[in-house]
Amino acid sequence: TPGRLITSGNHGSVNGPPVSPRPPPNILLRPRLPAPESRYLEDVVLSNPFNDNADDDNRVVLSRPRENAQITVNGYIKFSTKRAREPVLLPRQARDDSDPQTLVVRLFSTPNFNWEKELQDDDRNLFVFCDVLDKSNCWIENVPRMAATESGVRHAILALSATYVLDYQPKKSIRRAALEHYKKAVIILDLALREARVNTPSEAEADALVSVITLLNMIDVVSPEQRRPRHLLPRWLEGARLACRVLDATDPGHRYWLPENIQPTSTQLGNMIIASRAAILALPMKPLDVEDTNNGKFSWLLQGTARDAHTIHGGCGMSPLLLNRFSQITQVSASYRDDPYNTEFWVNRWAENMVPELEALHQWLPPGSLTESPSADPQADVPGDTPTLSALLRSRDLNKEDFQKAREYMSTLTAEVWRLAAIIYLQCRLMRLPRSHPDVVTNLSKLAGHIRRMPTSGHLFTAQAPFFPVFLLGIVAVEKEHSQCAMDWFHAVIRTSCRSSVPPAFEALERIRAWMATDLGETSCGALSQRIADRQAWWETLVDHIVATEGVLCLI
Repeated sequence: TPGRLITSGNHGSVNGPPVSPRPPPNILLRPRLPAPESRYLEDVVLSNPFNDNADDDNRVVLSRPRENAQITVNGYIKFSTKRAREPVLLPRQARDDSDPQTLVVRLFSTPNFNWEKELQDDDRNLFVFCDVLDKSNCWIENVPRMAATESGVRHAILALSATYVLDYQPKKSIRRAALEHYKKAVIILDLALREARVNTPSEAEADALVSVITLLNMIDVVSPEQRRPRHLLPRWLEGARLACRVLDATDPGHRYWLPENIQPTSTQLGNMIIASRAAILALPMKPLDVEDTNNGKFSWLLQGTARDAHTIHGGCGMSPLLLNRFSQITQVSASYRDDPYNTEFWVNRWAENMVPELEALHQWLPPGSLTESPSADPQADVPGDTPTLSALLRSRDLNKEDFQKAREYMSTLTAEVWRLAAIIYLQCRLMRLPRSHPDVVTNLSKLAGHIRRMPTSGHLFTAQAPFFPVFLLGIVAVEKEHSQCAMDWFHAVIRTSCRSSVPPAFEALERIRAWMATDLGETSCGALSQRIADRQAWWETLVDHIVATEGVLCLI
């Protein structure tokens, strides 16, 4: 009909793209209710990723102890062998009767914990070792309450403990305990997954199931010698995805009408953080694939009130909302790469809006802090490096109030580091800005400045440590002082001689930087096109090289 605008379904007029620059509905910026069909697991693949090495008696080998028998380890894991029966705990905030780690110490003197009789002498020592794992590891915060009734959780945590203890006490009995507890945990997980395909797990069953997966995952994370070959999907990543599928099915949002009213428990939130952290932080160094983030994956990170989503969580060092933003940046990048013509109209607007959102993002300190305030203006509110704060970070003998002040300062500073990392990731991967772009260099300078102020050992060096942001700094840095900052952090952490995923990542970083220096080839800022599609996707070139030569990097 003359004068009438002809449209084509949801794709706008035949003469151009839709007028409204809105992203598709699967790009989530707010909480939403889970899809009803996600509750059912009958048709979902729930393969146990730990079956392939559960029967391998050569999985754990004895070696010479890392240090002498009298040692204090003060890195990611904190313990001291300078004790007889009672553990010597490193400085931390005062304990009370509700402290889960205090409960662990008392497990063996409480008659109600009948499973105590099942533990052999070496097992008892392993469980005491668990007590000195820092409280900011949230699976330790909630796991002790499940260990008494959930055998899978109990075996998994003992297997994890034995993995560390063997480095310092390479005894055959401990090696045998490590193998046996790991195998039993894998068998129990296998049975639980079979049951989950038939009957959706209850809240308590899901908590235990995901906890077992995350504990077994951590064994793979800190044991590079046990990992699969580089060309295969890493066991820790497969485990993280499995845990996320269980979380989808048991999402507390299935019981609510309004997404803003969803209230996950502390255990559920801890499991969500630990499982999604591994899955999400693998994405920046993987080739883009919309299936990694599509269909509302990780949407449960946005549950609860706005304050809940903005509260810094000890399991990752940032707020759940910011962790979710890493996933969304990857998702939008994948959508744009697959169909730049039909997505450019909303991707440009989305990126333009996301940069100021991240620049102004407030992240709150957890309830119970001395100052329950947000990290305030991210541009200026991170506390300055005053002599008092520097002294707090270096001190080994803090009273309760000073320790809390230092801990809150570190939480705020760490959250800021993660916020800057998200902005840099957005600029480099989605917006395709070269590493030498002034905006990128400015954020790198801020990131390096914060990292220099952070301890690399001691009682303030915890699971919140910004491993991924430091690696990102090492990858993106073009100025010598920035790259040296990343190298110094890695060297300092590795010097603690504690089992972790840091050493292999550092070795990979050195090889990657050597390749980038000669073979990456970036566009200069002067030749930068206004259209993102016309800019060089140097991040994807980098990722292709990393996957081909290093496999999927573990940066947790």
